[in-house]
Amino acid sequence: QLAEAAIATYHTSALKQFRHALTGLAPPARWAGSPYAIAFVISLGFSEEWAGQRSSRRLPFVEVDGPYSLPPLHDYQKQIVTKVREMLGNGHFQDTQRRGMISLPTGSGKTRVAVQAIVEAIRHGFSGGVLWVADRDELCEQAVEAWRQVWSSVGSEGKRLRVSRMWAGQPRPLPASDFHVIVATIQTLNARLSNQPDEYKFVGDFNLVVFDEAHRSIAPTYTSVMQEIGLTRWQRNKEPFLLGLTATPYRGHDKEETARLIRRYGGNRLDAGAFTSDKPVDVITELQEMRVLAHADHETIEGGDFLMNQDELAAMQAMPHPAWLPRSMETRIALDAERTKRIVAAYENFVGHLRRVDSPTLIFATSVEHAKTVAALLSSKGVRSRAVSGETEASVRRDIVEQFRTGKLDVLVNYGVFREGFDAPRTRVIIVARPVYSPNLYFQMIGRGLRGPKNGGNERCLIVNVRDNIENFNKALAFSELDWLWG
Repeated sequence: QLAEAAIATYHTSALKQFRHALTGLAPPARWAGSPYAIAFVISLGFSEEWAGQRSSRRLPFVEVDGPYSLPPLHDYQKQIVTKVREMLGNGHFQDTQRRGMISLPTGSGKTRVAVQAIVEAIRHGFSGGVLWVADRDELCEQAVEAWRQVWSSVGSEGKRLRVSRMWAGQPRPLPASDFHVIVATIQTLNARLSNQPDEYKFVGDFNLVVFDEAHRSIAPTYTSVMQEIGLTRWQRNKEPFLLGLTATPYRGHDKEETARLIRRYGGNRLDAGAFTSDKPVDVITELQEMRVLAHADHETIEGGDFLMNQDELAAMQAMPHPAWLPRSMETRIALDAERTKRIVAAYENFVGHLRRVDSPTLIFATSVEHAKTVAALLSSKGVRSRAVSGETEASVRRDIVEQFRTGKLDVLVNYGVFREGFDAPRTRVIIVARPVYSPNLYFQMIGRGLRGPKNGGNERCLIVNVRDNIENFNKALAFSELDWLWG
């Protein structure tokens, strides 16, 4: 059981994590797939993957040929594609709208819509290159895969598209033809534009900039990047086109920030009119009726009663719209052993009856150590579980996610990851054990399980919330504001 707990906690990094206990066996000094590390783990009866990987870096670019068969677009997606194409097709007109935003709920295909619209525009004469920007590795790789699939399915016949990766230490993309997409993290793009402006001057000549998770794009880093590539505060005729993608069009409940976000994209909602009503609640309900999104069943379990200290309370009160509790408070909550036992029992109670059918489960834990503990406890009960956090090596994390997607794991327990850029349509159960106060962030979390059958998911998803009580903080947990979703 201890061995299974160690594997649930560290996956194939377990030997490396416990190397101090292997001193008498002369463990390797380097574990990144070195020849000695491989020989060492094999001598202990483990497979080669336990020695780590030499490099987690992906290829700097991919080149895409066809054909690739994709399912047809839904009617609402077709309407949005048409609007994006119209915006991109009017670039030669004076005073035309050159900015716009697409807002679609998680699981309804906003990345597919955006890429399809741009590819169709390219087929009809749009040129100049595309810069696609996100803030995390997973979101960037998701975009690369979307471009690969869509170009192979509906791209220009006889034309090859280059999709360059620019994050995690990838080399500088070489300037290519008009059939070129650069996918970059905002952190890498900002650093290179600031430190190597001459080498990246060609990026400013790209004709379209796409910001994924656009609700983040009023942050200073995005503003700096926009200025570097010719997107000023006031829209100009010769600036690049700007397209924002988000499942969260509103910055919490902050009206001023929401107004700034709307202005940044020219007040142009390209999804307007695609549904019977533009209200977020009505859009989600309509998508559920279309079976694009899953219907949600809801259960709650009791968490615990806690008090914030004065410093924590002051920090929360200083924020107009806090999303999470202070890290120190989360750590104390995570140490409540009885609460953790109730979370594990909830999995057995609510998910146990589903085990006859496939029920992949994603758990949002309260801290890094809490994720490890929950995964280890579930593993001790015969549940195939793994813990994942920002501390997990990128290559190990990708391997764990792939095992989860392919049904080799029952449960992923995570802290601080998988709110965005995590695509596992088979996810059938979400357990939210981390107190969250932002409805937008909360919906992003549970959206990992709300993909419906028409988009490769399930008819229904079970959402289990842990109801914690912070006695000296009177703000309600986010799930209490979503009663309309359950049913």
